[in-house]
Amino acid sequence: MSRLRILHLEDSRPDADLVEATLASGGLEADIVRVDRRETFEAALETGGFDLILADYNLPSFDGVAAQQLAATSHPHTPFIFLSGSIGEDLAVERLREGATDYVLKDRMARLPSAVRRALDEAAERAERRRAEAEVRRLNAELEQRVADRTAALARANDALAESERRLQAILDHSPAISVKDLSGRYLLANREFERMAGVPRDAIIGKTDRELFPPRLADAYRANDDQVLEKGRGMELEETFLRGDGIHVYHAIRFPLLDRQDRPYALCAILIDISERKKTDDALKIARLEAERANRAKSDFLSRMSHDLRTPLNAILGFAQLLELAALGPDERESVTQILTGGQHLLQLINEVLDIARIEAGHLSLSVEPVDAGEIVHQAVELVRPLAAARGIAIDLEAPAHDSLIRADRQRLNQILLNLLSNAVKYNRPDGRVTVSVAQSGTGRVRIGVSDTGPGIPPAKLALLFQPFERLGAEQTGIEGTGLGLTLARRLAEAMEGTLGVSSDVDRGSTFWVELENTDAAQPRATASRDSRGAAGQVDPETAGLVLYIEDNRSNVRLMQRVLQRRPGVRLMHAPNGADGIRMAREARPGLVFLDLHLPDMSGEEVLERFWRDPELRQIPVAILSADARPAHPARLKAWGAIAYLTKPLDIREVIDLIDDRLHVPVER
Repeated sequence: MSRLRILHLEDSRPDADLVEATLASGGLEADIVRVDRRETFEAALETGGFDLILADYNLPSFDGVAAQQLAATSHPHTPFIFLSGSIGEDLAVERLREGATDYVLKDRMARLPSAVRRALDEAAERAERRRAEAEVRRLNAELEQRVADRTAALARANDALAESERRLQAILDHSPAISVKDLSGRYLLANREFERMAGVPRDAIIGKTDRELFPPRLADAYRANDDQVLEKGRGMELEETFLRGDGIHVYHAIRFPLLDRQDRPYALCAILIDISERKKTDDALKIARLEAERANRAKSDFLSRMSHDLRTPLNAILGFAQLLELAALGPDERESVTQILTGGQHLLQLINEVLDIARIEAGHLSLSVEPVDAGEIVHQAVELVRPLAAARGIAIDLEAPAHDSLIRADRQRLNQILLNLLSNAVKYNRPDGRVTVSVAQSGTGRVRIGVSDTGPGIPPAKLALLFQPFERLGAEQTGIEGTGLGLTLARRLAEAMEGTLGVSSDVDRGSTFWVELENTDAAQPRATASRDSRGAAGQVDPETAGLVLYIEDNRSNVRLMQRVLQRRPGVRLMHAPNGADGIRMAREARPGLVFLDLHLPDMSGEEVLERFWRDPELRQIPVAILSADARPAHPARLKAWGAIAYLTKPLDIREVIDLIDDRLHVPVER
């Protein structure tokens, strides 16, 4: 955008400086003429040439309303924006009705650049519309004149043939490039546009061949196209290149034979339309698409790195804390460990929510939408939150639906939404309060799940801020934990499942949050129960023993695994710091279980897993992925390559121990 020229009606120099700085920070360069009185405003209007007018509403000796009236009289097409700290909504709407383009409050100055851009775009559109209307009027006038000419020509029978030829030539000269050749390739006719395209006068074209007018290689190509038209006996559309004085131009060529009464070709006609600009636009769109794809890949790589780099140190923090939790500790030490675990889990929740929001914005969120029993999943979520509610003296009432309600949702993500709404209803409730959960048809082919509390409620002025990231509405000054991301993420997850999430609230009475999802009649998939063969008859006890190979380059993660395996004395740990050593040690030692990290110094963990899978001997060794990369698409892809499990760092130590027990158990007869 070129440098703007702005007339600014403002009596405060600091406010004027702030406007100039705000526009500059928004990428708008402008020459601003500031005035603060009627006389200087009128004088500035007389000079003209302003792209935009900004006006304060109230000034000591002048006002924005009068300024708007003056500007509307002398410069009706110049955008006029009120920039004031005192204008109310009713006054602003009135000014907009009277022709103002927009209004911006001074305490919302950050909106100014976008308002200016929008005003300029609208002004440009109006100008283009006026130009188009004028062009239509001109064309209508021209058409009317042609009709008049034709009527007059018809009245003059003696000049009918000459007039007809004149009109035909006028049409030709206002058309795209048109030419006619005889069957030997010599030009019989060329219009004005073809004359400009060839770069020679019309008299120098007639009777010549392409070889005499154009470079040999291009001329041969035109002749080859003519031969194809004659051979096929029908028209063809193709792209042809012409060399003009200002460079290379690409034309859409329509070539077809002219037939006599016996349907035999006697000449060749060509209509050529310059599509050079369209080709440039197409190329620019292709480049833009490639850039967008590259940016998406870069964002995906960034999410992967962020997930890995943030989760790796948390793995050590939470992992060693879990080991301490399992140890025999005194009350003070156990409280300290609990604080470490609580803080670590809070940080992990923040990381997960930030990355989930980033995935949604990048379009990388993976969803598995299926029919879900709304009553069942609500009941499960309520049971998970009941201990938290009981600890705070909060009662939870579940209003069961009248009949089963199946909804289309991702079960895991819907459970995430419900747990957020329920935990908020408990955390922000009053002592001895109540939470009511309901499931009902909304009457629009959707099912509404509502969570109501008896908390202090949310003032109407703050409801608009509720779903903004990191906005806690002052709760950060209390002792209630939170990240300010839960509701933002919940709403975006609901929208990703083609649902909605909203809220209604009464101050001092409580709030109701609800999520609506599409109803479905499809049958709900049933989970099948699995059996553990190890405890089938009760006559054996598991004893864990064997060799575990850990392919990991981070020493703190290796040290954590050593400490975990101290709880299983029969298990020996081997460590490989890179992929090549891991593959070699697996061949030599044949471990009973391999733990594999995905980010290794010499090759990716995926490549290591692929080599295991392609090797008939190594394929028999069970491999579990332990990675800080929490992207949802990874587990399914890696399990397809043979991984038996995908555990995300920070690790759940009990889950790791259970996996080791499951794979390395040795039945011992009693």
